[in-house]
Amino acid sequence: MAFNPSKLILSLLFVVATAASVAHNNPIVAQVSVVGQMVCIVPGTNCTTCPGIAGVKVTLSCNGGRTTLAQAITNNRGVVNLTLSAANVGVFDQSQCFVYVKLPVATCHVFSRTGTLRSPVIFVNFVQEATRLMINFTFGVFRYVN
Repeated sequence: MAFNPSKLILSLLFVVATAASVAHNNPIVAQVSVVGQMVCIVPGTNCTTCPGIAGVKVTLSCNGGRTTLAQAITNNRGVVNLTLSAANVGVFDQSQCFVYVKLPVATCHVFSRTGTLRSPVIFVNFVQEATRLMINFTFGVFRYVN
């Protein structure tokens, strides 16, 4: 696996922000949110104008898919919001976390009939409210993993 300085910097920023918040009685990380859209395209390609797929179960895992930290069903535009509660924020590590979709997806015939699609999570921003800090991510292009 190649060294990725941006992942290291983000991980360190997360740790420092959390530690500083606790030490100074400031807002702590209360929520991690991963928002994205599931579209019917050949895995490994990107389409920003393609229509989304409704009714697809999407999960978030940080250990190769063995444990689900969050799951949701895509809405009628194919959009999903996976939100980790404060209890699960501590196990979230962007470099180890992926969004998964188990195949088949009945309404999309370009996907394989079996296997799993996986997409990395991508940092978007921090949002600080009076009593809490939220970290927002999206997910990228899905790739077929098995």
